[in-house]
Amino acid sequence: MAEVVLQDVKKIYPGGFEAVKGVSFAVPDGKMCVLVGPSGCGKSTLLRMIAGLETITQGEARIGERRVNELEPMERDIAMVFQNYALYPHMSVFDNMAYGLRNRKTPEDEIETRVREAARILELNDEMLKRKPRQLSGGQRQRVAMGRAIVRKPSVFLFDEPLSNLDAKLRVQMRVEIRKLQRALATTSIYVTHDQLEAMTLADMLVVMNAGRMEQAGAPLEVYEKPASMFVAGFIGSPPMNFLPATIEAGGVVRLESGQALGYDATQFAASAGRKVMAGVRPELVRIGAAPATATGDTTLDLTIDLIEELGMGRLVHARLGSREFTIVQGPDEARPQGAALTAQIAAKTVHLFDMETGRRL
Repeated sequence: MAEVVLQDVKKIYPGGFEAVKGVSFAVPDGKMCVLVGPSGCGKSTLLRMIAGLETITQGEARIGERRVNELEPMERDIAMVFQNYALYPHMSVFDNMAYGLRNRKTPEDEIETRVREAARILELNDEMLKRKPRQLSGGQRQRVAMGRAIVRKPSVFLFDEPLSNLDAKLRVQMRVEIRKLQRALATTSIYVTHDQLEAMTLADMLVVMNAGRMEQAGAPLEVYEKPASMFVAGFIGSPPMNFLPATIEAGGVVRLESGQALGYDATQFAASAGRKVMAGVRPELVRIGAAPATATGDTTLDLTIDLIEELGMGRLVHARLGSREFTIVQGPDEARPQGAALTAQIAAKTVHLFDMETGRRL
């Protein structure tokens, strides 16, 4: 087992393109860290630098007590699970899982023991071990790819979008299996995905990437509840956070473009009157109806409905606040809005404030 530490890591390609711009974080021993962000943000490049598949231009990577910048991939004691499974089509499942061990001259009796144990953990029966990869489903192939990593007994597992080729139902099933497996093995793991729901459910530690930079690192709920920037607030959460341009007024209130006032928790944000900000409100924390405020600063806003999407487990209410779009998530037991107008209740403690120019949290 090993802690993974990155210190001011950069990747600069010939021609000067900086794909990773000074990223630093530490993954505690035995924990699952998820790198999440949109396509092209540098998360896979960062993972490949940890694996040794990309050189580190500047900075340092450590696995356990060792600096690994100059080490070959096979010397880093890591095992990687790829998006495309990377299985040998001419080999049986057993031989695919045993391949890395045979390359290391592991005794055959030990190979047999390790492969059988990994197959048991992953519910791959004896019949499956005899098959070729083409005879397996996508989910079974992914299990084989994970089994090949498990038998190595590495210090660190690296996952590069391993579920992206699976259908939605199988993704959910495999996501649960990966999380259970990682907890059972207690092996330090780094997992790359662009799917924020996948990231939230898998991670002990979340690292949000954007344009080669680390926007925020922390526990998933910490990142969700206190996003460090508008980018994080808009990327983590589905549907994304509602953003409303506003101006700070005295008394824990911001004035919106529509002229309506929105209360916020003044103890959580240091902001002087007249400052231009972006107020953020999560769709799932808004309630519909003109009930009395339950705490100081709670407010109501008048909106106009554009569209209601029924989801079975609830609904999405797409509305407008002046010229701004505003989404509300309703649960299945909440009353469906009637007519074109609605009143939204917003608790002051759920309002986030971001600097208008930098996008950073106040």
